[in-house]
Amino acid sequence: MRYRICGLTVGSDSPLPELPLADKNQNGQADVRFRVREASERAAPEPRNWVTSDALDNGQPWLSCARTDAGYLVRVHDLADFLIDTAGREVSCVPHSEISARTLRHLFIDQVIPLVLNLRGQDALHATSALLAPGLCAFVGPSGVGKSTLAAAFQLAGFPVLSDDCLAVKEENGQMFAIPAYPGVRLWEDSVAALGRGDSGAIPVADYTPKRRVIAPDSSDEIFWRNWPLVRIYALVRQVAGDSGEAVESPLIEPMPRGTAFLELVASLFRLDSTDRVMLERQFRFVEKIISQVPVRRLKLPDDLALLPAVRDAIAADLKAG
Repeated sequence: MRYRICGLTVGSDSPLPELPLADKNQNGQADVRFRVREASERAAPEPRNWVTSDALDNGQPWLSCARTDAGYLVRVHDLADFLIDTAGREVSCVPHSEISARTLRHLFIDQVIPLVLNLRGQDALHATSALLAPGLCAFVGPSGVGKSTLAAAFQLAGFPVLSDDCLAVKEENGQMFAIPAYPGVRLWEDSVAALGRGDSGAIPVADYTPKRRVIAPDSSDEIFWRNWPLVRIYALVRQVAGDSGEAVESPLIEPMPRGTAFLELVASLFRLDSTDRVMLERQFRFVEKIISQVPVRRLKLPDDLALLPAVRDAIAADLKAG
């Protein structure tokens, strides 16, 4: 089967039901081929040097990347190895043990695809996005700040969600455009309950997390075959009791200085190989283009999910003000 994500056509022998199907009339080979190998197969010799490494909040290693003779090894610790060829055209997965197909799909779609994009020269923000009347709005910020919950609130109000965590962006004729990913968002159980979704349309994301994946049943495939103008980026911050400074009781949107916006977006980019200086320089130029064309705002969120409609209204007012 062939699927569409972030402007790529993905060919997979295994179903990827989270993704929109590719156009049946599209000719040519898939941009990326994905296959799952047997857990007994040896993925690659143990690498000596890891070029990128991310850890969980408790310090345990989560995801590491290393160069190999054939490309790159992406290891999601205790779960699976993903081998990516040098061109970013072939991805094979070797599970570390018996894990569900749902978990492997999630790791490929939400963890590996952003790194494949980076390898192929297409940079992407760690951002959730919603398509509003003026264009696409992106939400960046640390994990757990509420990016997906805010996007889901817009989805419930009738505005399509075009990405959850990975938003590919490119320049066309002097304007920044966002490339849709897929229509689902991943939410914690309290967010699902606060949004009134219950169990309707919410399915488990993976075996190791209680998050649920919510996919809008009325998402139009046509939306995911177009690139959309990126009109605003909101850098989210949430203040709770005990934080330094006064916690906000209603949403507050503030302009961000150019230097602060630059650092915020640089920190929000995906990187397969953090030692690749050519790639890093490309990303710096990419961020400079974004902040020169797209307004970046700081959005301070109240620590109350019941105020999500007020956050939507504040964003609508900011967009109207220009």
